[in-house]
Amino acid sequence: MEDEFTNLRRRIRAIEEHLALTSVHNMSSKVKQRETELDSLQYKQHLDTCQEEPSSQVHSLALNKSRLYGATHWLHGGHEFKRVAVLNGYTDQSTEEETTRQQKVQLERLFRKCKHLAQKLKQNDPGRSITQSGPGLPTSCKSWADQMVHLYLTRFESVFRILHIPSFRAEYEEFSKNPEQSPLALQFKVKLVMAIGSSLYRDTADADNIGWNSCRWVHEAQTWVSGPVKDRISLDGLQVQCLLILARQVLSIGGDLVWIAVGTLVRTAMHMGLHRDPVYFRKMTLLEAEVRRRLWATILEINLQASLDSGAPLAVSFDDFNTKSPRNVNDEDISENTEILPYYDENTVTDMSLQLLLFRYLRPRSEIINRMNGACSSFSQAEVQCLTLTLNRACRECSASLEGNNNGDATKIFKQNMANLLLGRFLLTLHRPLATASRVGDPGFHFSRKVCLDSATALLLPPHNPDFYHLTLIGGGIFKNRIIHASLAICSDLIIELEELDTMAWPSTYGKMLVDVLREALRQTAERIRVGETNLRLNMKLNVVLCRAECAESGSSRQLRMIEAAQESLKMAYTVMQSRLCLMDGGRRDEGCLELRELDWQNLGISVDEDWNESNDMPDIGLDELLWLGLGEGEATVSHEAEW
Repeated sequence: MEDEFTNLRRRIRAIEEHLALTSVHNMSSKVKQRETELDSLQYKQHLDTCQEEPSSQVHSLALNKSRLYGATHWLHGGHEFKRVAVLNGYTDQSTEEETTRQQKVQLERLFRKCKHLAQKLKQNDPGRSITQSGPGLPTSCKSWADQMVHLYLTRFESVFRILHIPSFRAEYEEFSKNPEQSPLALQFKVKLVMAIGSSLYRDTADADNIGWNSCRWVHEAQTWVSGPVKDRISLDGLQVQCLLILARQVLSIGGDLVWIAVGTLVRTAMHMGLHRDPVYFRKMTLLEAEVRRRLWATILEINLQASLDSGAPLAVSFDDFNTKSPRNVNDEDISENTEILPYYDENTVTDMSLQLLLFRYLRPRSEIINRMNGACSSFSQAEVQCLTLTLNRACRECSASLEGNNNGDATKIFKQNMANLLLGRFLLTLHRPLATASRVGDPGFHFSRKVCLDSATALLLPPHNPDFYHLTLIGGGIFKNRIIHASLAICSDLIIELEELDTMAWPSTYGKMLVDVLREALRQTAERIRVGETNLRLNMKLNVVLCRAECAESGSSRQLRMIEAAQESLKMAYTVMQSRLCLMDGGRRDEGCLELRELDWQNLGISVDEDWNESNDMPDIGLDELLWLGLGEGEATVSHEAEW
């Protein structure tokens, strides 16, 4: 009896221990599950808020030169640069501190000289002298004019479908025979087409004169478009407006202000009913209907790109129009007398393939603009992943659409690069705010860093094409912002990488990749200066960041080396601008052609913070913020709203 009682007690004790262990295990599992849920929620909340503008930071809505820049503007991609000053460290050696101070003074002097020279270049620019060129062909050489028209029609008339090519060729031939009797709208269409085509005209003795004439034609067209005459409200007038906006970016004439002009363009188009599908209009030919659909799709694309660059909302939403996608047909398949259009499936490559591709992916790109530049700019993790997959698919389709047909064809590679530029920029814009938050340690943010690196590399190193590469060097707007956004993303990632690794672990494999891409960006910014760029800040900053990375390898004095790197960049830019000014002055040795050592910077009478940038250049800030290095006591600084 006693043995049975003892066994019963043992069994009860075993059951109690088992129940206790099970309860602890269940409780532990529930705790772990709850922790996982909280981690996931915190990650999602951080993801949602990393792109929001904190209400406590009033400076996030501050104006810069009376302008408000939204989250897609490049200005919001450079805040990581301010950490370079923290990373470079300071020395305790008084002699080295004195040397550094002297180098900063020399750097300030050199910067003033560069500003003065840039001002003279802009004052002497012949393109700023506006004179009417007359109603005839803008050049006496008909064969040259034909070449410029051909360059435009075969390169640019792909992603931006503005003209019906057979119709324009017929108009152009009639215009060349009797220009005096041609309508003004046609005259400006021809001039703008030639101006855009001339952007690819290079390596010739008269290239500069052609460039100056092109700027004059753009100014003439701008004056005509701005007039109050009602004949601007026509399909020809809309085509002139579209060509003008494209020309301003291709030739870098106020390329950052096109968003304002796009607002007028959108409202003019809606006033003419382009936001309503032609099927609702009776007695409209198939040709006119397709031209209207193509123009509307082009206007939507121009609106999208301008909003991204300016950090501003879209001028039209999807609820405002019901115009359908253009038909997938070649231009030769349609004319005034066409009554039935041929059918091509969406996989058949036609003159419309690239525009239709961009139109299909208009909505996800618009969603990025609306959310990032809107009042409530937040994305959930699922939304970011969905948009990333969609944009990646669009880029793959773009590459595949012409891959089997280009066969090394330079024209098709140019078109493909243009389409990839208009698509790939949105991936970088979407992930840039997430990538800068990657130091929180969550793998999801490191994924955004990888996307930014891939996107920036693709933008900086597209398939080789001489015409497209030249366009990225001379162009403003979407072409200039390409290198700014990509460079900021690479530099920001490199700074984070330097911060995460100690000196012994540098350089990492990932860090070497970043440095290689940064060197390519630095090379391209230097080339832009050689072909006419007067803004020197980006090249100088890239040189400083590259120097910081190289100092990590060598262990040398960082601060002094970084100042010297900035000086080298400015000296290169000064020499290039000096040579250009001498050529513009016909070789005369005036103050613009002085040697670097001869210019008396103390008597120039200008301030370091004086505005000398083009409207599409980077906001002026103090030299301290410009280089992320102190300039000593007494140096005035400005509000951090304009900082990188």
